[in-house]
Amino acid sequence: MNGEILLSCKIVAAAKLAIKENELIHNELSKYENSVTFEFLPRRTLITMKTYKASNIKEWYEKCLSLGLMDIRFLMPISVEDRGLLGFSNTSKNSLVCFYKNGKVTYFTAHWEYDNNLKQWNVSYTEHSWGNPPQGKPQFEDNTEKFIEILTEIEILARKIECDGFADIFHNAKVILIDGAKNLTESGISLPSKNYNLFMAASLADVFGAMGSWNDSPPYMAHEKGLDTKYNELSTELLKQLRLAVLYAVNQW
Repeated sequence: MNGEILLSCKIVAAAKLAIKENELIHNELSKYENSVTFEFLPRRTLITMKTYKASNIKEWYEKCLSLGLMDIRFLMPISVEDRGLLGFSNTSKNSLVCFYKNGKVTYFTAHWEYDNNLKQWNVSYTEHSWGNPPQGKPQFEDNTEKFIEILTEIEILARKIECDGFADIFHNAKVILIDGAKNLTESGISLPSKNYNLFMAASLADVFGAMGSWNDSPPYMAHEKGLDTKYNELSTELLKQLRLAVLYAVNQW
């Protein structure tokens, strides 16, 4: 799975669990992440406007709680104009949406910057005000059946264009949806079993990236067999269904 999306999902899942159980948040960074900071919107004190910057996820969560955090959601678009851009940093456009007891809604977006010396990423989240949020919190439906359907179709296509490695990936993602994931701690995210299965299947099926990805050689191999249209249609639908699966998995529990 795209690292930018994975980190935001892990933060939201950990925050949701902490809120539900009234406990401290637990979240560990991946080996390729050096730091994660959070810049909050200026807020008025008795004297002046004051900004706050959390130096880690724990500080961010505690600050959100002090502001009256009541619930949190993970959001991202289910389609993109150019799938080829997904191999680059800062293109996922995901956000952490915070709902507060006073009715205020804000969202955090991330910027990833690579440290060439450390060979790791520094991630900075920035808070934005959602001035006119929709009524109610975003809700998502279980799309397991549609996800299985598209994985079946795109596996067939992958074998037709002689991309058996990708075909195996799509097949294995489908097996997770049908039989369940075997290792419930593998991704470093805590979710209920059904949600976890959807998340892991989506993580495995997320083959959209740069060199060596489903965006690289497969479109040319599809073209050689006159399957350009089929490739584009199924790839667009796969991205949609795997993202819908993530949105349901992380938010609906």
